Amino acid sequence: MAIKLSQSLSWYFLILHPINVRRGTYLLLEKCKMICYRTLFKRIHLVLGRHQVLLQHIAKILKWLDTPMDLDEIECILANLIYRGYVRGYISHTKRVLVLSKKDPFPFASIAAK
Repeated sequence: MAIKLSQSLSWYFLILHPINVRRGTYLLLEKCKMICYRTLFKRIHLVLGRHQVLLQHIAKILKWLDTPMDLDEIECILANLIYRGYVRGYISHTKRVLVLSKKDPFPFASIAAK
């Protein structure tokens, strides 16, 4: 449900609970967190309607969601999403911009295959 609503940032503290480590669900929840970030960035892309998204816009939205992050942390999360194949594009570090592919920037098959 949280993946669908992109509300993963509000339940992130549950991942760190010791019972999840004992049950062996910690890694599953970490994977869900990355999928939730992907969904959030996809929605930001759809709302803005551009293939170039300023990292400052993402930081403002995360701050509005009560999860403030600096631009370096956002860049790190995006780099991991790009590396894992959840997002197609690249990050311009000097301009602090996420440049998304014009053709299928958020492939669903990459999530389903893993």
